[in-house]
Amino acid sequence: MNRLKTLSVITAAALTMASAAMGRALPSSSHTLQDGGSEDRIALAPVRFELPILPGTEQTVVVNAIYNSASAEAEPYRLAASLGDWSISKTGEVDYYRAGTQPNSACPWMVYSPAEASVQPGKPHPIRVTISVPKDATPGDHLAALFVESRPENLEPGTSVRQVTMRIRLAALFYIMVPELTRKGSVPDLKAEAVDGGIVVTPTLKNEGNSHLRPLHRIRIINSDGATVLETPYTESIPVLGNSEVSLPLSIETVLPPGQYSILYEVDFKDGGASIYARGDILVKPKSSG
Repeated sequence: MNRLKTLSVITAAALTMASAAMGRALPSSSHTLQDGGSEDRIALAPVRFELPILPGTEQTVVVNAIYNSASAEAEPYRLAASLGDWSISKTGEVDYYRAGTQPNSACPWMVYSPAEASVQPGKPHPIRVTISVPKDATPGDHLAALFVESRPENLEPGTSVRQVTMRIRLAALFYIMVPELTRKGSVPDLKAEAVDGGIVVTPTLKNEGNSHLRPLHRIRIINSDGATVLETPYTESIPVLGNSEVSLPLSIETVLPPGQYSILYEVDFKDGGASIYARGDILVKPKSSG
């Protein structure tokens, strides 16, 4: 079965944070440490909160930091929490900023505790986050991230033993959704091209509402005789934040015979309207013999 694949490059340091924004309702985000053949795993659960909160009210949620180790002699791991802003760029990358620097930041509304603690192996460590939405809050999505990062102990000086310190950083992403929420999706542009080993389709998804969309989309490829030669199943797109656009290439790994084809892109924005269709054309050329 052919499936859509998102063509996106995410640095390893940001991988777990990006998954929270882009994926479906993920239960946890984690990082694995390997030392001497054993594996230690630090995780956050959950990693995404979508919270409708009325102006003038507050809500408290819990983010659990979980440290699991295969070693019976594992030491506590010291973690520190902090807040920051985040967004999704037009090219689908998750960007992070200092707390309170973005226009739709929810960081000023948030208080968390504790700020720093030692996490015992095998025990969840709860971090309580309280969001207090002011009475004059602007309707729409307000975003924030709770970062949890390691605080390695000081390296011991004057020793011949090799010492390695590793810093990890995980995040739980917050959508604080202040009514009245609006969502309005459209597809202002569609590009398609034949490449070695397949087809690349790049739709531009636009959201004129004030709250994020999680569209479902699929692609049909139709030959010059009008017959469907390939159809992908519905898959969830990257989120489209309020008042933003995203253009992210989708790859279909299939080899088509030479000829003219039409690409039919269908997207359900789940915004209360009907599915939207966009069409493009591609020409698959014969491979040169030499």
